[in-house]
Amino acid sequence: MPTLFTRPNKTGQHDFLYLFMLTSFFFLLEISFFIQCNRDYLSDFSFVSSQLDIPITILPGIIFFILAQLAIHFIYCVVIWWLAKQLITCFNVSVDRQVYLSMSLWFLGILTVLSANQYYFPNSKFAALSSLFLINSFLNYSSMLLLMTLYGLVIFIALFTWMRHQRKLFLFAGCAVIASIYYFNKPIATSFRHSSQPNVIIVGVDSLRPDFLSFFGRDQATPFFDGFLQQSVVFSEALTPLARTFPSWISILTGKYPKQNGIRYNLASQTQLSLDDSLPAILKRHGYETMYATDETRFSNIDGTLGFDRIIAPPMGLNDFLIGTFNDFPLSNLLINSRLGQWLFPYSYANRAVFFAYEPNSFLQRLSPAISEAGTKPLFLTVHFCLSHYPYLWSSLAANKAPTVLQRYQASIQRVDQQLNDLFVMLKANHLLDHAIVVLLSDHGEALELPGDRITEKELFAPHRAIPQFYPPSLDGETLDESAGHGTDVLGLPQYHSLLAFRLYGMGSSKSGVISGIVTLLAIKPTILDLLGLNNSSDSLTKIINGRQNKTISSQPIFLESDFTPEAIRTVYPEVRKVVLEGVQLFHIDPVSTRLTVKPGMGEMIIRSKQFAVIKGEWMLALYPQNKQSRMPILINLNSGLWTNDLHSSLAKQARAPILLADLTQFYGREIAQ
Repeated sequence: MPTLFTRPNKTGQHDFLYLFMLTSFFFLLEISFFIQCNRDYLSDFSFVSSQLDIPITILPGIIFFILAQLAIHFIYCVVIWWLAKQLITCFNVSVDRQVYLSMSLWFLGILTVLSANQYYFPNSKFAALSSLFLINSFLNYSSMLLLMTLYGLVIFIALFTWMRHQRKLFLFAGCAVIASIYYFNKPIATSFRHSSQPNVIIVGVDSLRPDFLSFFGRDQATPFFDGFLQQSVVFSEALTPLARTFPSWISILTGKYPKQNGIRYNLASQTQLSLDDSLPAILKRHGYETMYATDETRFSNIDGTLGFDRIIAPPMGLNDFLIGTFNDFPLSNLLINSRLGQWLFPYSYANRAVFFAYEPNSFLQRLSPAISEAGTKPLFLTVHFCLSHYPYLWSSLAANKAPTVLQRYQASIQRVDQQLNDLFVMLKANHLLDHAIVVLLSDHGEALELPGDRITEKELFAPHRAIPQFYPPSLDGETLDESAGHGTDVLGLPQYHSLLAFRLYGMGSSKSGVISGIVTLLAIKPTILDLLGLNNSSDSLTKIINGRQNKTISSQPIFLESDFTPEAIRTVYPEVRKVVLEGVQLFHIDPVSTRLTVKPGMGEMIIRSKQFAVIKGEWMLALYPQNKQSRMPILINLNSGLWTNDLHSSLAKQARAPILLADLTQFYGREIAQ
């Protein structure tokens, strides 16, 4: 009986040519549909390109991406051709029907791919296309199951036929497959770090507001958060000084306000940042291995310059925006979250920014080998999860299953709760929790345009007169006591309210409890150094954590500031493309690293547009820019909620408003227009 390798070449060549033409046509259709769905983005890219100097160094990544897509489609064509040849051999198909068999297998394969793409990636643009035919999830699942069963049968017959005629080659291929499976799945030796110094582990969750956890009374299940917080010292009124990821994390790692460390906005240049005094740099000098891991880096480019030995994250730079966002093709989608996908599509694998393809477990799979490697040094590990950041979606959560922002936000918190549980299982298995200081935090909160998301209630304005328009309106027409996003409004305290909890493992009797009183995330660095015996600072929370003090004493003023807030971001439905378009003139691209950073001159413009605030005791004073020369003061009592814009009123006299204003002026200096 003729085999694949002895069959006349002419017919096989014709079959392959037809399949190649079909695959090429399908690829062109994919590109055409992609362009149709992304016309705005492509025109925007032309505009952005005219505004920025795009470095040639982005080309290797783009070329590799194009070649990877071409290779995947070519391999699909070869696989179909090989399956067809095996079926032709098995069933002795006549020459005039061979091409029909090949084309039928090709179409059956494409239908299977489209169906699987719609099922596993419901937010993919191609899922929207196939949903015109597979109109509901039941029909989609049933069709996918049927198609996969048929194709499984085809593959079984093809392999059986090939095995019969190529036994030696089959044996060799089988051994190669088994060896590769063993290589990619072999257990990594766990590390046993025997050290007198405890491991230090900081786990951050992006955009998490504490009042959405059941520990604080929310009616939704967050079992990991609840269990961890019940055994921790929890600071229930923790604030971040600037509610954006990059400035907040730099403040955490340096123990300094954004005004002091120089990182005042996302993608700020780090050239002026003092790196020797950062927490990872200090711990590195004291013998720690330092590691930072995150599943998104677009607007927060934390790297090894801060003192980290290792960064586990998607690649940083312009190609993250370009390739990561545009990589939405059915064949590549099915590979993105695999080991092969990690190599072929580094800008998409385990990248939360590519939300339609993001599989939460992929981030832990990327992190697992790094924390499992053997070592003798104590470990400083910082992990930042971004799933609970807008748009609060991932590969398996279809937008139509959670149609409102509130539903998506709640679902994302529940899914990140599971991520954290899996992380701590991994940490425990690697004995990293035998002797450790663990900090669980959120870098900032989130405002969802709920009542109370801005602390200015209309009925509590004093004196009773026309309420001033002291803040720019949102796109959603929010009311006076609502705000949206994070870092957009200093009186939107849910944006700044952060989770903060300390738990000590293997360090004597573990204390737990909820501590009231306002603290900031700046206290994390001095507290860790104090717990390690490396520094003794008045800003440390160690006495509270050790039970020697049962409350915080907030005698020092606490300062807050907003970030760059273009119109496109003052909404609960922000679009990255609109935000980038509004701020395109702010950035320049480093020709070597291809990273985006804010131009120095534009940074000064951002600072002039900032809102500033100070909290001292029960009083808060905020300054809102009205024009280049003036800012409107808003004074509020945090206990009663009474507020005013008149610093000569009786309420202002109670607050000693001139002292609050002097605190702001002394801290921010000439940045506050007189």
